Amino acid sequence: MNKSCGVLALSTVLALGASQAQALSLAASAGSNSFGLEATQTLVPGVRAGVGYLKTDDSGRDARLYSGSLMISLPTPLVDLSVGGRYQYQDTDYGNGGGLGLGASLFVDTPLPRVSLGGYGFYTPEGLTHGNVNESYEYGAQVRAKLFAQSYAYAGYRYLRTDFDRRGNRTLDSGPVLGVSVGF
Repeated sequence: MNKSCGVLALSTVLALGASQAQALSLAASAGSNSFGLEATQTLVPGVRAGVGYLKTDDSGRDARLYSGSLMISLPTPLVDLSVGGRYQYQDTDYGNGGGLGLGASLFVDTPLPRVSLGGYGFYTPEGLTHGNVNESYEYGAQVRAKLFAQSYAYAGYRYLRTDFDRRGNRTLDSGPVLGVSVGF
């Protein structure tokens, strides 16, 4: 847990204290058995750092997930594409541990004004984990409606599964999610 706190503290300092910071976004999401918070900060154009927290008991067991991420937006003409890494520490009834996941997100505008559609995914392979976590993956799909500059509401689906030592594969969260992200 001390390692994860150190990673989150470092990510927070980088995200919120960067001298070239341009845009801060705060997001909140909720599912039937979960809720999450996330803060992201632009460090330099095209590079964002973030910290997040997700609490879920979708599996019938309590799970708290802490994360720190660094994502790079790739300049593409028709899609909003980002790739990067995310360290996630999982404090669950199945075991504790974490790892570095590699991931991406892709969103495209729809014919409906101010509406985009897309998804994201992160995969944490066994070689990049520690503690009771052997492997983990999370993916989701979202429909976003832009509310005003740098702010949007979204509805979607999230699936999060982890393979724990001696406990096997466990689905920590799955199902519909509603959320809002506000940019400053």
